[in-house]
Amino acid sequence: MKYSKIISVTLLSMMFLQGCNDYDNKVIVEESEEIAVTTIVDAAVSNGNFTTLVAALQATGLDNTLADTNSSFTVFAPTDDAFALLGQETIDALLADTDTLSDILTYHVIGSEVDAETAIGLAGTTVEMVNGDFIGLSLDGSHLLVNTVTVTTADIQTDNGIIHVIDAVLLPPEDMMDPTLNIVETAVANGSFTTLVAALQATDLDIVLADESTMFTVFAPTDDAFALIGEETITTLLENPDVLSNILLQHVIAGSAVDSVTAYSLNGTMVETASMATIPLAINSATDMLMFGGANIIMKDIYTTNGVIHVIDAVVVGDVEVPAPAMSLVDVAVNNGNFTTLVAALQSTGLDTTLADLDTDFTVFAPTDAAFAKLPEGTLDSLTADQLTNILLYHVLPGKVMSDAAITLAQSSDNMVEVANGDKVSLSFVDSMLFVNGALISTADVMADNGTIHVIDNVILPPAMMETPTQNIVEVALSDPDNFSTLVTALTAADLVTTLSNEEAMFTVFAPTNNAFAAIDPDALSALLADTEALTNVLLTHVIGGATLSSLDAYAANGKMLTTASGETIEVMINAETGMLMIGGAHVFISDIYTTNGVIHVIDTVILN
Repeated sequence: MKYSKIISVTLLSMMFLQGCNDYDNKVIVEESEEIAVTTIVDAAVSNGNFTTLVAALQATGLDNTLADTNSSFTVFAPTDDAFALLGQETIDALLADTDTLSDILTYHVIGSEVDAETAIGLAGTTVEMVNGDFIGLSLDGSHLLVNTVTVTTADIQTDNGIIHVIDAVLLPPEDMMDPTLNIVETAVANGSFTTLVAALQATDLDIVLADESTMFTVFAPTDDAFALIGEETITTLLENPDVLSNILLQHVIAGSAVDSVTAYSLNGTMVETASMATIPLAINSATDMLMFGGANIIMKDIYTTNGVIHVIDAVVVGDVEVPAPAMSLVDVAVNNGNFTTLVAALQSTGLDTTLADLDTDFTVFAPTDAAFAKLPEGTLDSLTADQLTNILLYHVLPGKVMSDAAITLAQSSDNMVEVANGDKVSLSFVDSMLFVNGALISTADVMADNGTIHVIDNVILPPAMMETPTQNIVEVALSDPDNFSTLVTALTAADLVTTLSNEEAMFTVFAPTNNAFAAIDPDALSALLADTEALTNVLLTHVIGGATLSSLDAYAANGKMLTTASGETIEVMINAETGMLMIGGAHVFISDIYTTNGVIHVIDTVILN
């Protein structure tokens, strides 16, 4: 739809406030009696959410270009929050380096008008930008993606073009230098692909991928990626070169060099590899990462004389059947020697017989002896047979799930899976580390004849049976003055007692203990308790409104940000060493205290943003 050319700045600002992601909701603008020309720059200035973009345009002189009413442009406009993801230090450096900044800014501009309908029609293709580089357009459900970045508001019409609002800054691809090494030589010289190179040599694929008469795209797992599947599995693969060759060829596209921008445009498709297998190429819009077969592409566009390498953080096994020893899961655990406590527990409950059944496949998250040793002394001895059985079955997944499938699930929107005791576990994959609940999978894909073992460094415990709560959040805090008297005092001072006692609403509260408050400097704490506005903001940063998030939900959110009732965001992460859940930098040491209006997780530090 074409908008009227007669638009006032005030009316255009109102257009900016339209809801995000509503590409089809066209705004009908009535003629104003007062004619006012509104350029792309005018619109950005009047909106108020593009101050960094405007400053960048002014620093480079591009504000004059985009104010030219004799030209038409399409601008993918990052908000202030989008620029903030770069960090202030980077922003300041770019403002001082106007050549680089101009290149980045013109990578956000098309030299003609492209509305959302047209852009959606171009999904699956690449489009040239004003700086001469290309972007890849694709769809994530109903959302338009530009490279890996999401368009949040589309079709803001001005007198000299269209603005589409995006949630991150687009960075142009690196300029390609003239390469001097082929794919294999590049991998050897890099030093981070020794296992990959050894695997290529064992299968004679090093000769194939050194052929400079053919072009290849290689998704190259690092040594750390191979380390995740463990030495035993790697040894097995090296002893079975045909199987290893199939796996390696799944990482290769033959006949073309697919750069990252082209790969962005292929988001959501299955690409045929040199093994004839089809592997999904997808963008994770939550992390803005491009993924191949569930593995993250952590480094892009390493050009060689016969193609391009993209570095990935996991080995893609896919449907290739990895040879397994003629031993059951229990036999493998016994033979390993690091699972004596687990084996004893299985034997005492009779589950060793179940997991030795060669006619049924299982996936076992297997805690080592060191993992069991982390439990408080006497924990295992205090358990009844039924309780121990329940805990052990919480570590068992029906069927065989290899690490690449687990990583794919971990990075999906639904990353919980039901285990053998009927409860669920959360899988997450952050910084190339795979977690099940709070346990790090240190070695994956230890093969057995009836499944696979993923070695974990902590025992995972099933969610406690939730009894019917009788107290609301404030009543629970009041009933435990030894731990929460300071919190209650703070809630009273901020007039939040009534809010968090409301049983018509649901909340998740990350509750600091008295010791957590005591760790704050006494003068600073007194000042905080006396400053109602600041205190309210701090307390509401400990609250998620409208939802009851269990610890399982929090594990599933590992690596993500939660928006709190104060409007601040806090990071959820798992401490890889301790397995403890962390919220905003604070450790959760008691979780899932259910109340009549939500849930409390007890933390050891006050979150001060």
